[in-house]
Amino acid sequence: MKPKEKKQKPTYNVWQNTVYVMKNAWQTDKPMVIRMMVVIIASVAASLVQLYLPKTVVQLVTDQVTITELAIYIAVFSVVLGLFEALKIRHEMLQQLPRVGQRLSYCERINNKILQTDFVNLGKSDFEQATQKAQLLVNNNDSPTEAIFACIQTFIISIIGFLVYLLLLTSINPTILALVVCCTVISFFLRRKVNQWIHDNDEIGTKGWNRLGFIYDAGNDASYAKDIRLFALGDWLQDIYHSSRKIIDDFQKQGCTKQFWVDFFDALAAFLREGAAYAYLIWLVLDRGLPVDQFVLLFAAIAGFSNWILSILEQYNTLHKYSLDLCRLREFLDYPDIFNHDGTKIEKADSYTLELRDVSFCYDGTTKNVLEHINLTIHAGEKLAVVGLNGAGKTTLIQLLCGLYDPTEGEVLLNGKNIKQYDRGEYYKLFTAVFQDFSILPISIAENIASAEKEQVDYKRVEECMELADIADKIHSLPEKENSLMVKEVNLDAVSLSGGETQRLMLARALYKNAPILLLDEPTAALDPIAENKMYEHYNNLSKGRTSIYISHRLASTRFCDRIVMIADQKIAEMGTHAELMALGGKYAELFEIQSQYYKENVEEGAENE
Repeated sequence: MKPKEKKQKPTYNVWQNTVYVMKNAWQTDKPMVIRMMVVIIASVAASLVQLYLPKTVVQLVTDQVTITELAIYIAVFSVVLGLFEALKIRHEMLQQLPRVGQRLSYCERINNKILQTDFVNLGKSDFEQATQKAQLLVNNNDSPTEAIFACIQTFIISIIGFLVYLLLLTSINPTILALVVCCTVISFFLRRKVNQWIHDNDEIGTKGWNRLGFIYDAGNDASYAKDIRLFALGDWLQDIYHSSRKIIDDFQKQGCTKQFWVDFFDALAAFLREGAAYAYLIWLVLDRGLPVDQFVLLFAAIAGFSNWILSILEQYNTLHKYSLDLCRLREFLDYPDIFNHDGTKIEKADSYTLELRDVSFCYDGTTKNVLEHINLTIHAGEKLAVVGLNGAGKTTLIQLLCGLYDPTEGEVLLNGKNIKQYDRGEYYKLFTAVFQDFSILPISIAENIASAEKEQVDYKRVEECMELADIADKIHSLPEKENSLMVKEVNLDAVSLSGGETQRLMLARALYKNAPILLLDEPTAALDPIAENKMYEHYNNLSKGRTSIYISHRLASTRFCDRIVMIADQKIAEMGTHAELMALGGKYAELFEIQSQYYKENVEEGAENE
C-alpha cells in the first residue's frame, strides 16, 4: 500500500486572492468596483425594506388606520423598494461587460507570459501543464476570473445582511441562534470537504476529457484518416474512447454521491434549526404576549438570518474554490524565468565573436546529455556550417549560441564575456534567423517581413529586402502587392505562397532585421538537393560581411562555408573545410559519399524514366 501523499498547501489563501483580484480591478476599472459597492448597499437596503413592510402593515392594521393611510404607507414602501431594486439591477447590468473585460485582461496576461517567458520554459512539462490550467480559467463567462466578482459581491452583501439581522434578533434565545449557526457551520465544512475532494482529483477528470478531445480531433482530422483505415486503428481509438468515458463517469459518480449526502444533511439541518426557531417564536406569542407585528418581524428575520448564513457559507465555499483556481493562475503568471532580463546592455562593437566553452546540455526531464564538452569559437564574419545526422544536436547547439537555452555545464561567451550578465532581450537583437518551421502571422506580407505594425513598417526597406530575397516579382504580381494578407484560416482573402516562396519571404524578414549574426536552421529541408544548393548559394551572396551559421543534414549544400563542424555522439567529431574533411576520410567523408551516391542514383533513375 502506497503511503498517503501530503497535500500541498495553496500558495495563496482566500483573502489574499480576493484582495489580488479586487486590487487589479480597482487599478484597471474603478467604475466597476464603485458599481459593486452601489449594488451591495442597494441590496441590503432593499432587503430591510422587504423585512419591515409586513411588520408595518400588521402594525397599521392593528392600530386600525384608515384604508387611505394604509395605502399611502404601502405605496411609499413600494416606491422605496422599487428605487433600490432598480438601482441594484441597473448597476448589476453595467458590471457585466467590465467583468468580461477583467477576464480578458487575464487572457492578455497569460498570452504575454507565454510570449515573454524564457524559451527554455516552453519545453518543460510542468510549464505546459500550468499553461493549460491557466487557460481553462479564462475561457468562458463562468470562469473564475470573471465569476469571482459576482461571488465577492454576494458574499459582502450576505455578511452585512447577517450582521444587521443579528442585531434585530438579539431578543431571541441565544441557544436557538447557536443551533441555527451550528447546523449551517457543519454544512459548510461538509460542502467544503467535497469541493476540496473534487479539486484534488480534478486531474482524473481532466485526463479523461483530454483523451476524449484527442479522439474527437483525430476522427475529424483528415491527416489521420489514411492511417486509421490502413492500420485498422478505428477499434483501438474506440477502446480509448470507452476507457476515457469510464474514467469520467467514475469520477462524476463519486462526486455526485458525495454531493448527495451533503445536500441531505443540509435539508435535515434546515428542518432542525428553523423548526426550533419558529417553535420558540410561537411560544413567545402564546406565553409571553409578544406583539403580532414583532412576531411577523422576527419570523421574517429568522428566515432571512438563516438565508444570510447559508449564503455566506455557500459564497465562501465558491470563493474558496475560485481561490484554489486563482492560485494556479498566479503560479503560472509567477512561473520563474532563469534568464537575466535586467542585465547590462551590450556594448556596440564592430564585430562579435561567439564561443562555446566546455558546454554540455541536457533537456529538462531527461538524464542523457544532447551535447557534451563542446568547445567552439565562431569568429566575426565567418561562415560556419553545422552538419550531422538527424537528432545529433545541431539545432540545440544553435539554440545555445543564440541564447534560447542556457548550457547545463560550461558557458557561452560573447567577445570573451559570459552572456548571462547581459540583458537577454538585448542579446537576441544580435541574431536574425530563418528556421525550418516558418512562423507566418495573419497580417500583411509587409508586416510579416518587418515584424512590426503597419505604422512602423519601413516600406522602402521592405522593397529592398524582397528584391534581395528574390521574392519581389511574386509579391508585385499579387493584387494588393506587399499589403496582401496572409493565413487563410484567419483572413478569407489571404494569399497563399509555395514552400519556396515562403522560404524566400522568411529570408526577406531575416534581412530586414539586419542583425550581425545570421542563423539558418535547415530552412530548405523541404526542397530538393539542387534547389537547396542554389538557395544556400543565394544566402552566401547575401550574407557577405556578417557572421553566418548554417545547419543542414545535406553536406553538399554547405561546401562554400569557411568551416564545417560535424556533430556526432554528442560531440564535435570533426571540424575543418570541406576539402580538409574529405581528405581526412572520417565520418564526414563517409556520409558525404553515401549522400552523393543516393543523389546520383536518383538522377540516373530519373534519366531512365524520361
